[in-house]
Amino acid sequence: GGNDTTRNSITGGVLALNQNPAEYDKLRRDPTLIPNMVSEIIRWQTPILGMRRRAMQDTELFGKQVRRHDKVMMWYVSGNRDDEVIADPMSFKVDRENARHHLSFGFGIHRC
Repeated sequence: GGNDTTRNSITGGVLALNQNPAEYDKLRRDPTLIPNMVSEIIRWQTPILGMRRRAMQDTELFGKQVRRHDKVMMWYVSGNRDDEVIADPMSFKVDRENARHHLSFGFGIHRC
C-alpha cells in the first residue's frame, strides 16, 4: 500500500506543481508551506482510487435503495472534490486551509 500511495502522490504532486506555476512560486517563496502542500497533494491526487464493499442488510442511502449483498463503491476522489465541504475543490492550492481534512485514506488524519 505505501509503495503505490507514495509513488502516486509524488508523481501527482510534480504534475500539480507543473500545471499550477503560481502555486509552485508560492511554495518557493515560503517553504514552510511544504507540510500543508503534502496534504493538498494527497487530497488533489487521491492516491487510492476507491473501495468496494457488499451491503450486509437492505438499507437506503441518499434516497437510493441498497439491497443486501449489493456491491457499494466509494470513490475517494469524489469526497476530496465535494464542493459542499471543500471550498473551490477543483483548484490545487499549496496553502489551502484545512488541507489535512481530506478523505484519501478514509476519515481522520492518517499517519504511517
